[in-house]
Amino acid sequence: MFRRPISPTELIYFPMRDLAPPFLMQLVVEGQGSIDPEALRRAVATAADANPGARLVRDGKQWVDSGVAPSVRVVDHALEYPALEADPVLTSPIGPTPDATVEVLLLTADLPEGKKGPTTLVFRVFHGVMDGMGMVMWATDVLRVLRGEEPVGAPDPIADAELVRKVGAPGRPTLMLPRFRSAIGHGRQEPGEHRHLLRTRTIHATGPGALMRVAALLAEEGGPISRIMIPVDIRRHDPALRSTANLALPLFLDVRPGMDWTQLNEIKRAGLKENRELNQMDNGGLKYLPQAAGRGLLRALNLLGSRTGRNLASATVSHMGRYDLDALAVPGFAPTAIKVMPQHSVAMPLLIGMTECGGRTELTVSARSGRGIPERLDALLDRIVRTLESELTPTNSPTAP
Repeated sequence: MFRRPISPTELIYFPMRDLAPPFLMQLVVEGQGSIDPEALRRAVATAADANPGARLVRDGKQWVDSGVAPSVRVVDHALEYPALEADPVLTSPIGPTPDATVEVLLLTADLPEGKKGPTTLVFRVFHGVMDGMGMVMWATDVLRVLRGEEPVGAPDPIADAELVRKVGAPGRPTLMLPRFRSAIGHGRQEPGEHRHLLRTRTIHATGPGALMRVAALLAEEGGPISRIMIPVDIRRHDPALRSTANLALPLFLDVRPGMDWTQLNEIKRAGLKENRELNQMDNGGLKYLPQAAGRGLLRALNLLGSRTGRNLASATVSHMGRYDLDALAVPGFAPTAIKVMPQHSVAMPLLIGMTECGGRTELTVSARSGRGIPERLDALLDRIVRTLESELTPTNSPTAP
């Protein structure tokens, strides 16, 4: 039977389900056409056989394969962009039982005047069992099966801690102190208001350096020094590894206003060359705390961030890949957009996820809300759209994504 230890990173995520519900990463595949629900259920079951990380349940300190395929829910619903924090489907808990860790939604809804609305697949994943790239591996295997192809599969029971032990970690972890400001400031969280926002923007351009351009903009709007966290897929250290587990570790960039995206890109490249992300496993010492104490510390970090604007990091910015929409099509269904919805966090004021598809950059952000935050967040996102649409032109010199 497939089983693996719950990694220290994953243990930290358990209290987040209560503190920042539903604490799910969600990969949204929008498209035209239709998908037969029973065909989808069969595809999910077949893909889960090849990706047992999609069937995990907790057994003490271990993740074990339940042998039960993720549920598929068909919902008469359409996502209404750009504000999704009140969406009753995306904010609902995962099902069918509280111990479930992965599910798939098939959203179908007709528009007014009898027009056919979009068909949308939503792959929902508890961050305790997968990272973003693991979610993408799992979702694209489901689409492969729907096309009649064999899934690639991810049978390796390996998460971040084991791979870091194998590769070796250089140096020491970055010192984590709550002293970094957010690009959207801070505000007291009012009773009855959304504690987190979930907003989207479509940038009608793609090009080099999108990730670092966004990071530079966040630093311009932040404090004297902004700490930007870039998740790094450590599968790069073992290209033969096939695992959907949490295999993303942070690379921290301390950025001053005025640094442009090319400077940030060089700092990122240097960090990757030195394998700096591998030394972050013991960062913050949260894994050594009893669960109740860890939960209390996370609550305190949220309070400190919302009341004083002091955070362990200013933002997380993640690029979840470029997608060929035609290559992802299945019989009867043609994807038109791929969006990644980041989980909410109490320890981080901003989490930004980006994808590129169809000549567009799709940007989604989770933000700790508070007094004045919604307006400031929308203004920041509008500035990001304007900047990237003006800068991402064919004349840009080629650089890293």
